[in-house]
Amino acid sequence: MVDNSWLAKVAVFHKDWVKVIQSFGEYDYAEDIVQETYISLWKYANADKILDENGEVRKGYVYFTLRSLYYQYYNKKKKVNKVDIDGCWELYDDSNLNEQEAYHNICLLIDEEIKNWNNYDRLLFKLYRDNDLSMRDIAKGTTISLMSIFNSLKNHKEILKQKFQKQYTDYIERDYENEY
Repeated sequence: MVDNSWLAKVAVFHKDWVKVIQSFGEYDYAEDIVQETYISLWKYANADKILDENGEVRKGYVYFTLRSLYYQYYNKKKKVNKVDIDGCWELYDDSNLNEQEAYHNICLLIDEEIKNWNNYDRLLFKLYRDNDLSMRDIAKGTTISLMSIFNSLKNHKEILKQKFQKQYTDYIERDYENEY
């Protein structure tokens, strides 16, 4: 079995590595690039490359790995797919307009149903649905217990499922002719 305990010593400086990536100008994916760095180090490095004779992390080696992975990310992000102007008419796809309209109609029905809920349930459900927040994040940001949030969302999802099961089934089966 391979001893990767040296990687834990590298991870002790995690916040520093994130700051390095942020110093390059990348804030949104800094954590991801650092995680990719850990994977690269795990795959291609070993304790002899990362740790000096005193067992301390060689920050320069990690820095160059971070920089290399950042530039790989940056170059991929910078590439723009170019399309020949003659082929642009092929880019527009209206084959799923009925599907999009049916999905939109179901969403409108759900929004109408949510309007009838009490204020607490409506706000909690919209907070969960419309934001990229987990139940745990909502509990941290409010004074609501995680269990209460879980139970409320579970109950209201079940209500929506029962109320709009037919419309959703029609949507899944591509039966877009039904009016809602």
